[in-house]
Amino acid sequence: MNVTSIQTGALLLWLSFGLSVSAVEDNQPPESATFKSAKVLVAAGGKSVEATKDVSFPGEILIKTNGAFKVANGKVRQMREGQTIDAQGMLSSPDGSVVPVFNHITLRKGVVVVVMDGDSKALAGEYAFPDGARISPDGTIRGPSGRLQRLLDGQLLKLDGTAVGVTDTISLNAGKVVLFKDGGRVELKRGQIMMMSDGTRVNGDGSVVRSDGTKVTLKEGDTIKIPGVVSVRR
Repeated sequence: MNVTSIQTGALLLWLSFGLSVSAVEDNQPPESATFKSAKVLVAAGGKSVEATKDVSFPGEILIKTNGAFKVANGKVRQMREGQTIDAQGMLSSPDGSVVPVFNHITLRKGVVVVVMDGDSKALAGEYAFPDGARISPDGTIRGPSGRLQRLLDGQLLKLDGTAVGVTDTISLNAGKVVLFKDGGRVELKRGQIMMMSDGTRVNGDGSVVRSDGTKVTLKEGDTIKIPGVVSVRR
């Protein structure tokens, strides 16, 4: 091995070490954590490095270096290959789905579902929020003043009644256009057109026209995230 090779190798090693250290030295908060090839890759400040210690996000979300995670005192769950948890507590999967990792309430096909530690269970009776509002199994919400509203399919609420922003997605997987919309999965056939909640129009041939008129043609493996159904307000 000549001197040039040694110097080049040393430089690459130093740059690699420097990248890992800089994320710590810059003290930049992590933006997301992705589980890939049995490793947790942390994105922060435009860089992505392997996690060498636990990753913490707001809401008492703790992710271990092996991809195991939990929220507050909840049960331990395991991230799957390609999944990402962001600083808002949303879990994105390769199939295009985006769901909260924290406990929440949502409406699926007209049925109110309570999700605790990732496990879903239909609401059996009224659920009372801390401010006195109540939600019924059919999605009817009675506010503290008696005002009535309805939860729509796909809308999300934290257990304290706080509305959570919903993210819908448009993906092209194995040549098929797949939507996650209003809390459900929809597979479009060629020639079929569907309008998303924000006004984006999706064609089964993979062409997409955003609400601002911008046109996009999906490529295999692409996933587009857009705002979902507007959150309920009490």
